[in-house]
Amino acid sequence: MYPFTGAEGAVAMGSAITESASRDLLIQQMVSTITELDGQTAIENALQWLRRECGSERAMFYQFKGPLLLTFITSNVDDAWGKAYRQHELITQDPVIRCYRNQLGFINWQDAFRQYPVSARYDELVEAGGLLPAISYGYTNHCRGTDSVTSVCTLGEVERMISAEQKYLMSSLMPVLHSVARGLKFCSRGLTHRELEVLQWARDGKTA
Repeated sequence: MYPFTGAEGAVAMGSAITESASRDLLIQQMVSTITELDGQTAIENALQWLRRECGSERAMFYQFKGPLLLTFITSNVDDAWGKAYRQHELITQDPVIRCYRNQLGFINWQDAFRQYPVSARYDELVEAGGLLPAISYGYTNHCRGTDSVTSVCTLGEVERMISAEQKYLMSSLMPVLHSVARGLKFCSRGLTHRELEVLQWARDGKTA
């Protein structure tokens, strides 16, 4: 409820509705651009968009199932980090991934590092890559056959603590990225209008 009455209440409510509509429009615009010829390019574009909207120097999207890394895509991230991650050197000791074994949602990297101390090698790669401060969002789809696959989106070297609005953008886009990444190994065509509609429904918590 708004702590205003009369004209003040109407102005406050109108402002909140406008802000919400603007956020939803941003998300719709981003979702509508995911029509590239391949899913990897679409995810790369989405990461660039998130970096711009959330004031982040770097971004990563990765998807895993148990100890197996399925997808790993970065935006402006040091090659050494990407190479080590793709060679499965880091996923087994990644404190963020270890946190996501038990919970999903937003995780601050500093909190994850306190809970699961990292090796000197891991710490060295994080520092060399300029990843901190960083925040991640973990997501999974509980549909049959997919609930063991987890997607993680990370924003690294963020300018400041991301706002509630920026968290909303990030979390709203994740169902789309999760679905696109799931299809990377199975198709190389762009998404159809119908598929985009289904992804938008998934973001809104609806079913087809």
